[in-house]
Amino acid sequence: MESEIELKLLVPDGIDESRLMPILEGLASKVETEEFSLFNQYFDTPEWTLSRHGVGLRVRSSEKGIEQTVKTAGSSIGGLHQRPEYNVNINKLEPDLELFDDNIWPQGIDVANIQSRISQIFNTDFVRKVFHLHLASGSVIEMVYDLGTISTEENSTPISEIELELKKGSTSELFDIARELTELGPTQVGSLSKAARGFLLAKNASGPARPALVFVNTEEQDSLENTFVKTLELTLGYWQRAECLYMQSQKIADLMEVYTGIRVTEQCLRLFKEVLESKALAKMHGALTVKLRKWAWIEQVRSFKKLKSKRGMYSKKLLQHDALISYLRGLQDGTLNLSKPKWLITHKDNTNLQLRLARLLLEKPWRQESGVFADAIHDSSNKILNDIWSDVIPLFEAQPQTSSEYCDAEKKLRAVLYTDLFFGNLYPGAKREPFRAPWLDILDGIVELQTLDTFRAKLLDSDVDDKSELLKWGETKKASMLAAMEKSKGVALEMETYW
Repeated sequence: MESEIELKLLVPDGIDESRLMPILEGLASKVETEEFSLFNQYFDTPEWTLSRHGVGLRVRSSEKGIEQTVKTAGSSIGGLHQRPEYNVNINKLEPDLELFDDNIWPQGIDVANIQSRISQIFNTDFVRKVFHLHLASGSVIEMVYDLGTISTEENSTPISEIELELKKGSTSELFDIARELTELGPTQVGSLSKAARGFLLAKNASGPARPALVFVNTEEQDSLENTFVKTLELTLGYWQRAECLYMQSQKIADLMEVYTGIRVTEQCLRLFKEVLESKALAKMHGALTVKLRKWAWIEQVRSFKKLKSKRGMYSKKLLQHDALISYLRGLQDGTLNLSKPKWLITHKDNTNLQLRLARLLLEKPWRQESGVFADAIHDSSNKILNDIWSDVIPLFEAQPQTSSEYCDAEKKLRAVLYTDLFFGNLYPGAKREPFRAPWLDILDGIVELQTLDTFRAKLLDSDVDDKSELLKWGETKKASMLAAMEKSKGVALEMETYW
């Protein structure tokens, strides 16, 4: 068995190799290069038995011969991939599973049954340029630049990526080299392997399902440090996956998930910089706060999308006004063109920020700053939740509340609901979910109030006919929304806390 430790960077515009070599020669005392073509076939059963068990089965053919590989479930932290790998040389382009050791297979795998039913699902075909980097420290890192395609029978998607694999030495040096490579042009941390991308392409030609924010798998025996590591792994992974989806789909719904990923990661750092008493985390939180300000425009784009949606709550009225819909579409497109989301995602500042976050998880600088990291989470979670909710609930005690009062409380309410995701797994869902439900309804209502405020402001600036009628309609909608939110608030304020 081999165990790969890799860091992947997507390079959507390719790289200028004339600039690459000077960078590598400046980092390494010796650089050896080679180039060859690789054709990989990936296999599974019609029911996706292997992928459901976290197993990848590949047959690779190259100038060096034919090799079959099994990769079993590993881990991915902020673009750093670690996954057990088993290789066997074969003499034909078909896998022979009996050649692998029986002990490598996860429980529940019937090797003979799978062998009889596997077929090719997709293939990858690319040119690989390899750079063997021998560092002065003694570390050895293999850097490969792959350029080609992933293909199913009906669809294909390009490959243009750099992988850094640690052969010997310190993992931190992977991050040092990755940081230098971001100077070459647009880059993006790759959270998905070629195999994962291929399976997504095969299973759903329209694109993979959007990520869902879930509760962190926090357990009673976890320390504060373990809880933070699990939380940042989840939030950073969510953010990176959303970026991958948007770069593939160019859909605003996926772009909104990028913003959600940044916001939930920012809340993770905001909370744990205090919990772990860490200046290093405080510094990273400052960087995330700056990044959030660069994405503030997305909230208006969300409003434009809601207002012109054919399936939304405003469609019955607004879709009758072609000039208004055209105006909103122009505002949306103009905001996107000015804000350049693809540029924001692939800019070196974004890539380096994500690399710094992943590096935190490996280097754990808070251990040198305070001893609290080893404290048990169950000794602190009640106090954390009580303190943060106690800061939010009074914002909703006014009777009744105005639209601006609700909107002013949005950031704190969203932050506390994110915090629930970090610790909520420690508590029974039967108490937790009824407590959260009315607050989630209020948050949804605030988003609609923000949408109606955007509608009013942009309508006043427009040359659309029937403006007075539409303004009156908007105020009626807002009044109806506020009434519904007051009912949810009444329920929320009566609920017993779940912690």
